[in-house]
Amino acid sequence: MGTIEAEADKLQAKAPSLPQPGVLLAMNDVPKGTDEEFTRWYHQEHLTERLALPGFMRARRYRSVDGQPNYMAVYDCDTVETLASRPYLQQLAHPTAWTQEIMPRFLNMQRSACRETWTIGEGTGGAAIVAHCKPIHGREEGARRFIREELGPYLMENACIVRIALWETNNAVTNVASMERDLRPGNDTVADWVLFIECTDLGQVALALHTHVLTGEGARTGLLLGSWKRYDLIYERHAAGAFRK
Repeated sequence: MGTIEAEADKLQAKAPSLPQPGVLLAMNDVPKGTDEEFTRWYHQEHLTERLALPGFMRARRYRSVDGQPNYMAVYDCDTVETLASRPYLQQLAHPTAWTQEIMPRFLNMQRSACRETWTIGEGTGGAAIVAHCKPIHGREEGARRFIREELGPYLMENACIVRIALWETNNAVTNVASMERDLRPGNDTVADWVLFIECTDLGQVALALHTHVLTGEGARTGLLLGSWKRYDLIYERHAAGAFRK
C-alpha cells in the first residue's frame, strides 16, 4: 500500500496544476436615499456589462446585517488575470453615462482583485461572513497551512457552513489605474487576505469563529485575523453559458 501511495504522490506532483480562480471583491456604501437607483444601476446595466466580458463567470450581491460597508459584490472569474485583461480594462476606461453618475456617490470603497488559493465545501450559502486577515511577513505558508488544516476543517464541522474560501489579493492587478477608479471619491481600501465563509446561519458561524480566535492559534502559526462582517445574499447572476457551482 505504501508503494502505491508513493507512486500516486509522484503522479500528482507531476500533474499540471489547474489555474487558480480569480475573485473581485467590492464593498461600498452609498448616501442615504440613493439605494434604489444604485440597485437599479447594478441590476440593469453594471452586472450585464461585466458578465458579458470574457472570463467573468458569476456575480453576487450582498447586504450587510451589522455594519459598514453596507453593500458587497463578488465576481467569480476564470483567473485573477481576467481583471487585468484588455476587454475589462477597456470597460474601466470608458464608463457609461450612468456609471459616471453613480460611482462618484460611492463611499467607503473597498476593492480587491484576488486569487482563490484554497477552498473547502460546495454550493452557495444564503449568507456569508467576510473575515479580513493577513499573514505575518515570512510566515505565509504557515498561515495557509493553519487555514487549510486547522481552522477550515474546524469550522466545517458546523453543519450550517456551506463553503469556505481563502482569497489572496494580487496588488499589481488591484492597483491598476482606471477612469472608473478616478470617479470614486477618496482612495479605495485594499484587503490583504479574505476568508469568505458561506453559510445558512450567521450567528452560529460568528460564534464558532470567535471561539477559535480566542485560542490564539492563528497568530502562533502566522495568521493575524482581523475584523469580520456578516452579509445576506440578495442577488445572483451567472454569465451566459457559465457552469453553475
